[in-house]
Amino acid sequence: MGFSIGLGIFQSRAGRLACGLAAGIAVLGLTAVDLAQAQTPAPAQTQPRKPATPPATAQKPALGSQDDNVPSRTSATYDDWVVRCERGESTGGVKVCEVAQTLQIGNQQQGLMAQVVFGKLKEDGPLRMVLQVPVGVWLPAGAQFTAGDNAKPIPAGFKFCIRACIADLDLTAQQAAALATASGSATLAFEDRNQAPISLPVSLKGLAPALAAREKM
Repeated sequence: MGFSIGLGIFQSRAGRLACGLAAGIAVLGLTAVDLAQAQTPAPAQTQPRKPATPPATAQKPALGSQDDNVPSRTSATYDDWVVRCERGESTGGVKVCEVAQTLQIGNQQQGLMAQVVFGKLKEDGPLRMVLQVPVGVWLPAGAQFTAGDNAKPIPAGFKFCIRACIADLDLTAQQAAALATASGSATLAFEDRNQAPISLPVSLKGLAPALAAREKM
């Protein structure tokens, strides 16, 4: 198919958007403060001080911390779709959820995958579609998702490529509503570096309940 580089998993602040619809979503997890502390020599030992008296009132744990009694990452499967939620520093402490399906390209040994992801950057914002494909595609052609028989393809231009190429688009209210009632066959289409068309079958089984569940999470 013309692909020679494996796919990295996409993450972004709004949800690997998607969690998608994040990652984006910290590769190394090492901050500048961590680096500075690692490079600064330890100070000479001095006479130990008496521990300071702890404050009378304990501070409330930060949102998304382990003491918050809420899992930072959760997922639920609806047939061929997965609802993934994440809350933590990468999402600004806000719970972000996405609906995703992972597609295998070629045989398993090649390790090439694509993803179709739906989520929202803001809960009061439009539903966003994120299409993730391996690097080595023909960028000018973009990618498109067709949900159901006789449905109009939804095109999206590629925004960037790092370990994968990402195309995304805010869906109209009509397009978002059509996803909940889509039936038949769906496809993710794009072109390889030689401009040869590639069409990947996408299952619609479980998409409607997954989208409904995402709204409630």
